[in-house]
Amino acid sequence: MLILTIVLLIATTLLGTIFFGLFRWAVKDGQFDDPEEAKYVIFREEEKHANGAVDGGIK
Repeated sequence: MLILTIVLLIATTLLGTIFFGLFRWAVKDGQFDDPEEAKYVIFREEEKHANGAVDGGIK
């Protein structure tokens, strides 16, 4: 029972460290700079396809 507890403590510490490192990387990379920007990306993608479209966009 003691061995299982030690293994679980090591595993959770390792996973916590990994996820904290990923979170720090995402913050440093700018993933959370402007969360409101994500909802407007789809409109810019549609404009880009419509302006120089090969897929039947109206010019």
